[in-house]
Amino acid sequence: MQRLALVVRRIDRGRGRYRWLLVVPAVLVLVLTARVVSTDPVGYGVPFWPFANGSDRVEYRVMGEVTSIARTLPRLDAVPSAVAAEGVEVLEARVGVEAVVMRVRVHVPDGTRCRVVSVLVDGVRVNSRRVDC
Repeated sequence: MQRLALVVRRIDRGRGRYRWLLVVPAVLVLVLTARVVSTDPVGYGVPFWPFANGSDRVEYRVMGEVTSIARTLPRLDAVPSAVAAEGVEVLEARVGVEAVVMRVRVHVPDGTRCRVVSVLVDGVRVNSRRVDC
């Protein structure tokens, strides 16, 4: 005699059931980080796609030149004139005892952009952030 039985396969969902609790927050953190970095990719040091466009890459190259000029000069008061000699327009410069703070205008393919550049005494640390012209 032949015996037939109905077999129902049960899927164990124990491991995969709460996986979305880890995936959704991780994706949200990545999206938020990408949005923040794309506001100023030069300042965050990521001038590549998908965060930056061609103008951001030009701005990054110019800011690299400004950084190398600031690091090679022994005196802080010579930094604004040396930067201006390289074709970067220095709108304002405040030379202090411990730092030089400059507002520079950079010409990029999309138009012009302004940055505030601070060079500290040792010349090793050069910080910049994008501002409105």
